[in-house]
This record gives sequence, structure tokens and C-alpha cells, in this order.
Amino acid sequence: MTQALAFRRLLRAAGHTVTGVVMGRSDRRDVPAFVRERLDVPVSFVQSPNFVADEDERSVRPMATALRGLRDARCLYGELRSLRDQIRAHDPDVVVNFFEPMAGWTYLRHAPDPPLVCVAHQYMFLHAGYRFPPGRRLSRWMARAFARSTAWRADRCLALSLYPVEDTQTVLGNNVNVVPPLLRDELFQQPLGRTEPFYLVYLVNRGYAEEVIQWHEAHPDVRLHCFWDRPGAATVEHYDDMLTFHQLDGRKFLSMMARCRGLVSTAGFESVAEAMYLGKPVQVVPVEGHFEQWCNAFDTVRAGAGVRTETFDLSRLSDHLRTGAVDPSRTEAYRAWLRDGRDRFVQEVEAAARSIRRRRTSPGAAARRTAPAASVDRTEAHSQPA
Repeated sequence: MTQALAFRRLLRAAGHTVTGVVMGRSDRRDVPAFVRERLDVPVSFVQSPNFVADEDERSVRPMATALRGLRDARCLYGELRSLRDQIRAHDPDVVVNFFEPMAGWTYLRHAPDPPLVCVAHQYMFLHAGYRFPPGRRLSRWMARAFARSTAWRADRCLALSLYPVEDTQTVLGNNVNVVPPLLRDELFQQPLGRTEPFYLVYLVNRGYAEEVIQWHEAHPDVRLHCFWDRPGAATVEHYDDMLTFHQLDGRKFLSMMARCRGLVSTAGFESVAEAMYLGKPVQVVPVEGHFEQWCNAFDTVRAGAGVRTETFDLSRLSDHLRTGAVDPSRTEAYRAWLRDGRDRFVQEVEAAARSIRRRRTSPGAAARRTAPAASVDRTEAHSQPA
């Protein structure tokens, strides 16, 4: 969602119009308030597949996830028509998909006319030079298959990466263009070089809070600020004077990240990318059973951003800090990679729009044109101004 907000801002700054947003609906996640506040275009929702977590909200259950997907298959199939109708209503020049499988499936089933541009760090899985963690061959195959399924008939895939890699082409013919992380503008407004005596913790699964509390009780002199997504919880909960839990708040989280000693987080791509820009070392703990996060954890170490662990033992980050955790030259190189790549996003969308115009004006285009459009979950539909 934050990637969609950042992309929207870049498009509007270039003179383009965002006509609408379609988001996936899930019983595990709600749309954060800061996202709702910043979307000033029509927003609609579609049912979308999601992971099934265990009872403690700690790990992903792959078999239960697959079984629920089969159970919901008929409902999801019906949603493809809804997506198609929404794209038809918006009539965009380009549809941008942020790794939503319903978008890829809709393009496979209904072949909408507007070109599809797909944006996600998971498209690095389709890159010929991407290095997976050792072992887990079946998981590798499944990760690649799922990434491909979100990008059927895509005009191009933009693979977000923590480090530069040459572009390549997948076996499906999708162009995999490697671009820097797509980060919200609020990040670049944060002051650099500030450090206060606390660690920042981000929990994508609230079940890990117990591990954080256990470590805190063994180290009561270390101040922790922890963000989580816990329905019904207060905006701020003080466990004691040194441990505070916060409900998700984008602005507050970035402000604290800019001031913390280091970030401890589940292995989400976005938080690592933001911490790298701010020069903050990270400790990543991949969600159990979540292969994508396992890959992100290895990528974090490969990029020189921090350490990976299997538990929220914050002592590992403390040890990392004592060894000179952040290399200033690496941080500057990363910031340059971000600056130099920001124009690529708009250029890729504009190139996709030009490609459909060429097809529409070519001889015999009317005979080849397919039925109108489909719609997309966790996507934005974009149209250029007349």
C-alpha cells in the first residue's frame, strides 16, 4: 500500500492522473488509517487470497493456505469479472499491479486491453541472476510460480531491489527491469544522522510480541518502542516505563526510525529499504513458514543492511552495533541508487502506454483487439491526461 502511494505521487508529479484504486480485502488485514487519508480517488475492494496463520499469529501455514484457496476458488473466480468490469469503467491507459494475483488471473482469463505494469520486489525471483537461499527447492519453484501468476500478460515487471542488478527476461517473456525500492516521500523528509537510546521493533504478526516481552524482561534497562497491527488495541500501550506498544502509524513509525539506534523487524522488504536509507542497522526475523521472508532475510545480509535471526533476540543487534554496523560509503551508494532510479518508474509506465497506442493504430488492430478490461487488487489504474 505504501508503494502504491509512492507510485501515485510520482505519476501525478509527472502530469498523469490516477483514476481509481482497487484493493484486496482480507480478514487478516485492515487498511491503515494513514493510507485511507491519502487516497483522494475512488477506492473499491475485491476478495483476494491470503495466508492462513497459526493460532498464535506467529507463522504461516502453507497447507491450510492452499486448502482455503481451493475452498474459495469459486468466489475468487467470480471476482475476476468484477475486476474486468472495474477496468472497463475506468478505461485507463495503463494498469499498475502491486503483486496481486487477482490481477494476473484476470489478465489470463479476460485479456483486458490496457497494458499491465507489475511492481514488486518478488519479481526478483524471476530474474536469472537472483540467488535464492540454499535448499528448499520446492519452495523456490512455488515462489517463482506465484510471482509469474501475478504477472500473466504483463507488458513489463519492475523488480524492486536493495542493490543494482542488470535487467533480464523471464521464460514467460516478461521484461524484468530492476529498479530501486519505491519508498514514500515522507521518508526523504526525515532528518539524517540522529540517534536516540532506543530500539524500534516492527511486528507484522502480533504473535511475536511475547518474544519481545521476554527479551525485555531479561534486559529491562533497554528502551523499546514496538509497532504492531493488533485489532482492538489502544493507540499506545505502555507495558512499563521501558517498553511501549504502538498501533501502526506511518508518520510516527518513520519519525522513530530516523531517531532509533536500530530496527528489529520481521523480514519485510519495505522496512529494511527505509532503514537502509536512514543509515540504521537492522535485525530481521523471517516469519515462520513464509519463504518470501526467508529470501528477504538473506537479501538483507547480502545488501550489508544488518543481521538475520530466527527469534527476536535483540542481543544480536546489540552485538552487531558494537562491530561498526553501518558502512557510510555503502549507505551513500544506496541513497544514490534510490535517487537515480526514481525517474525509471514513470518512464516504464509511459513506455507501456505508448506500446498500446502503437498496437491500437497498427493495421488490423481492430480485428485483434480483445474484450475490454479487468480490474486489479492492490493495484492502481492510471490514465494519462488528454
